[in-house]
Parts: sequence; structure tokens; C-alpha cells
Amino acid sequence: MKLGVEPSVGDAPPRQSVMRIVNPMMRFVLRTPLARLIRPLALLDFEGRRTGRHRQVVVGWHVIEGAPVVVTPAAWRVNFAEPRVATVRWRGRESSWVGTLQTDPSIVARLVEQMFASGTSPRSLALRVPTGHTLTPSDIVETRRAIIRFAPTPTP
Repeated sequence: MKLGVEPSVGDAPPRQSVMRIVNPMMRFVLRTPLARLIRPLALLDFEGRRTGRHRQVVVGWHVIEGAPVVVTPAAWRVNFAEPRVATVRWRGRESSWVGTLQTDPSIVARLVEQMFASGTSPRSLALRVPTGHTLTPSDIVETRRAIIRFAPTPTP
């Protein structure tokens, strides 16, 4: 680190080589009774908005303001630009949710800060945040983070 330069917020993703092994394994495990023991992860199951292709994505599952959310920089998030139904497998239970993408950097920064205040580590969001730093909208833009908020599917 250069003198006089403050450390900045940045991405801290796991190695791709590790994720190529871990993700398929977690997709399997999250469909078994063992999933009850894996609190921070969920399996998101949805159809692509343009291709209609079936997608299964392992995600960090968090709760903010009483609602489940996923924080991600991944391109697949655009599938939730309009509200979209997804099946979520979390802690051994499967349920249906409607996810909506939130990309406003001010809102995302505020919600991620709430997560940090409640004990979520920056590392669990694949972020590197200097000690004592408060996230800004420009940090969110720079790290390409967005939030997908989930609400229960309406009952007919």
C-alpha cells in the first residue's frame, strides 16, 4: 500500500478454481436434509427472462428489514429486473418467492451497511471493506453490487 493512499472498498471473491468445485457440490447438498445445517446459503431456482432456461444458483441468503435478500455483482441478477418468481431452497425447506432487483446505489449502500451492523461480514458478500469505512453509493457502483429483495408469492 502506498503512503497517503487510503485503502478502498473492493471485490474479494473466492478463487474461480475453488468455486468450480464448491458450487456443484453445494447445489447438491442444498437439496438434501444436510441443508438444514447450512444457514447462510440458499439455492435459487428460476427461469431466465429471455432464454427461458432453467437456472440454479447458490447464493448468500440474508435478511434485512424482515425480508430475505441476495447481494450480488453477478450478471444473472438482471433476470429480476422485473419481479420474477423463484423457488428457494433454504435450511432444508423449499418455498416460492418473488424477487425484485434493487440497483439504486444509495439504497443498496444503506441496506448493506445495515447488514454489516447486524453482524454480516463483508467477506460473506465477497467484499473487502477497510475497518471503520462506511459504504458510499460510489463504493456500490465500483463493486457492481445490487440487491434482490424477496417477498412471498401471493396466494391465489
